[in-house]
Amino acid sequence: MGADIDDLKATFEQVVSAICRRDASAYSALWHEQIVAFPPFSPFALEGKATLRQAAETNFANAESVTFSPINPQCRVIGSTGMVWGHTALAIKPKDGPLNTTFARFTFIFVKTDTQWREAAVHVSQIPSGN
Repeated sequence: MGADIDDLKATFEQVVSAICRRDASAYSALWHEQIVAFPPFSPFALEGKATLRQAAETNFANAESVTFSPINPQCRVIGSTGMVWGHTALAIKPKDGPLNTTFARFTFIFVKTDTQWREAAVHVSQIPSGN
């Protein structure tokens, strides 16, 4: 079980690194073919690796920088399912606008296929302001 948690944490670190590098190829290599995503600024789910990759490429191309900074992420493994959740500061600097930082909550769900963790679902949503 300890090795599974360590592998899951390492895979999540690869996810964070790929996002921060704006590297859609490296990020999508970590996805399951049937991934479902609720990106932080979309009201609708994106389904499937090809659809999500196109959205990631567009978003990364329109950004000068992206910084996904997990805050105290938690990990759990149940059988062949891995979960990573927590809060994040998501800083995006569009090519045509000012830096914007959003505080959000996230859940990444991974499935273990063969010997590797693959991201099967992700949900990132802004934390309500309470106003």
